[in-house]
Amino acid sequence: MDEPFSAVDPIVRAELQAEFIRLQKELHKTIVFVTHDIDEAIKLGDNIAVFRTGGKLAQFDTPERLLAHPADDFVAGFVGQDRGIRRLSFVKAAEVPLRHGPVLPATTPVAQARAAGEPWLLVVDDARRPLGWAASADLPESGTLADTPLTPLGHTFSLAGDSARAALDSALLSPARLAVGVDADGAVVGVADAHELSVVAAAEAAETAANGEKADGDDR
Repeated sequence: MDEPFSAVDPIVRAELQAEFIRLQKELHKTIVFVTHDIDEAIKLGDNIAVFRTGGKLAQFDTPERLLAHPADDFVAGFVGQDRGIRRLSFVKAAEVPLRHGPVLPATTPVAQARAAGEPWLLVVDDARRPLGWAASADLPESGTLADTPLTPLGHTFSLAGDSARAALDSALLSPARLAVGVDADGAVVGVADAHELSVVAAAEAAETAANGEKADGDDR
């Protein structure tokens, strides 16, 4: 398949990629898929071959090892300087360590919320579904968090199906710089910041390297 999805818009392209993955799981056929989009290659490929100028093979590896350990500067340049972020695509959101964080129900009295000493408070409803962020500086003199103007979340990430990359995006777009993890019902499980997510990426890279060394040893 020679760049089959390159001429469509991003939304349709994502839908076609998802259908491609579904069909591959059903048919179990070997497919040679040509693309210049490294994100597409990482999403669709079990193994990726990177060719340098002249059609010479520069590296053939799994997506995880390609991102964690490019063979040379050419491959590193091809996969991009944000390959550390791309590696998070292979970490399940369920593996992200979450803390309970500044999560309070909307019925919480303002005095109690202020006593938490947090610059931002995540306000949730009775089912722990997120309503928005409340800035401590904007808390009213009295009442409850329901009386406080809320700032939109940005977006949450799901522990049921998202990756740690979605969690990082959630943290970066959040006014509180905290990613909000939710379960399959949309209820808040916990929060994590970008530093905590970077620790996950480092651990994943170390595990990939260890598995790669073991595989190389088995080959020998």
